[in-house]
Amino acid sequence: MRSLAGLSVLLLWSTLPAGVRAAGLEESLNAHWRSGWVVVRPSLASSCDGYYNDNFMAGDRAESSARRRFDPGELARVERIGVKRGRVDVFLDLAEGVLEERHDGPFTLYDPKECQVQLQVPVPARAEAGAVEARLSELFELRDSRQEAEASPSWNRRRREPFPDNYEQTLAAYESWKAAQTNAAVMARLDSAIEEAARINDRLRSEPEYLEGFAKGVDRGRDRAQGDCPGLLRASFSPDSGDRGKSSDWRRGYEDGQRLAWNLELMRRLKGCFVPVPAPPQ
Repeated sequence: MRSLAGLSVLLLWSTLPAGVRAAGLEESLNAHWRSGWVVVRPSLASSCDGYYNDNFMAGDRAESSARRRFDPGELARVERIGVKRGRVDVFLDLAEGVLEERHDGPFTLYDPKECQVQLQVPVPARAEAGAVEARLSELFELRDSRQEAEASPSWNRRRREPFPDNYEQTLAAYESWKAAQTNAAVMARLDSAIEEAARINDRLRSEPEYLEGFAKGVDRGRDRAQGDCPGLLRASFSPDSGDRGKSSDWRRGYEDGQRLAWNLELMRRLKGCFVPVPAPPQ
């Protein structure tokens, strides 16, 4: 009777639509693997850039264009498993991240990065759950906890590299330098706006049509200096040409009014962009 019942289940499973089978298989796999800790048997690759980087299993090797390679035995947590036709995707959060080197001015800095992998495992299109489980067990050594996974002789013992000695002092010096650079950039942009406003003031004219256009331009340009401090430092301005039916004097005044109002507003906003400069480390 048990044999007949089992045969009936298998026959029913084989007749289910592909989408229903995939959903059932995905639920079953996640119930077993999701949030579990694994030691990964093949090597992996990740760019450690905040995305699950593709790794495609070709036989016993994972192929990937991601830029960092990790040796076999990497420790990871299974974030989830997705099932597609002919493929099972295992999303992995590597237990240990990396330090990514970058340079700013005279400083060498190190940013901690988390590494993630989407391991794509080919399986037959109508593979049974047991066959898929067996394939995953060839690729991963599943444990109930990180501590148990770290006790495995298969773990490669990798840890994230430490920060350099005295790195706190480097960071303190960098923050002081960065603040000084920011204030110098703000001051330079402020000086440029002052010079431009002074040039416009020097070429003001007394003709009624010019002054009428100038007043309209001031109203138009006052609201166009917007954005955060980095945006203000990069900002440039092109005035509207105004009503083509107006005289050239009116349109010249309209453009000058916009430029003056924009630069005055830029100056007002830039004054709030200065930052305190921390004392450099002794």
